Amino acid sequence: MNTSGMLRDFFALSVIGLTAVTAMAQVRTDPISHALVPQAEALILARCSVCHSPDLITQQRLSGERWQAIVDKMKHWGAEISNDEADVLVRYLSARYSPDAPDRLPPLEDETGSAEALTPQPSSSRPLIGMATRGAGIFEHNCQACHGQGGLGGVGPKLSRNPMLKQQELFLKTVLHGRGPMPAWGSMLSEQDIADIHAWLLSR
Repeated sequence: MNTSGMLRDFFALSVIGLTAVTAMAQVRTDPISHALVPQAEALILARCSVCHSPDLITQQRLSGERWQAIVDKMKHWGAEISNDEADVLVRYLSARYSPDAPDRLPPLEDETGSAEALTPQPSSSRPLIGMATRGAGIFEHNCQACHGQGGLGGVGPKLSRNPMLKQQELFLKTVLHGRGPMPAWGSMLSEQDIADIHAWLLSR
C-alpha cells in the first residue's frame, strides 16, 4: 500500500474513533428526561429489585456501555424486561449513575422536580370492565416474577382466590400506590391494565 493510501486509511479510522468517543460522551451526559424518571424508577423496583437491592444498583458509577452490558446480562439470565424497557433502563442508568456522577446524589424529586408518569391514569368516575384474556399477559409480564405463575405465590403473596379480589377498589389502589413491601405501579400500569389483571385473577 502506498503512503497516500495509508494516510487515507489512518484518517478514516481516526474519524470513526472520534465518532465513537463522541457517542460515548453523549450517553454519559444526556439529561434525565422528566417523563423518563418515573418509568425507570418503577422498572428498577419491579424488574431489578426482585433479585437485587436498589442500593446495589444506585451505588454504581458506570459508563453507558457497561450499563448496557449489565441489562443485557440480566435479560439473558431471565429478567422479564422487554426491549423498550431495557432501553429506558440503560438511558436512565447511564445518565444518572455515570462515572462522572457524584458519590452522593440528591433525591430524585430534588433533581428533576415533579415528573409526570408515562402512563396517563383514566378517571375512576365509572367502574372499569376488566378483560381477563388481556389481563393474563399483563400479569405474566409485570406481576409473575413476585406473585408466581398463575398468581399462586412466590416472593409476594398468593393472589389467586385471595379474599382481597372481592374488594376491587382496594385492589386497584394497592397496585396503583403500593402498600408495605408492594411498590407502586401507577407509572407502569393504567387503571384499565389493573382491571384486566383483576378480572383474570378472578377467573383463576
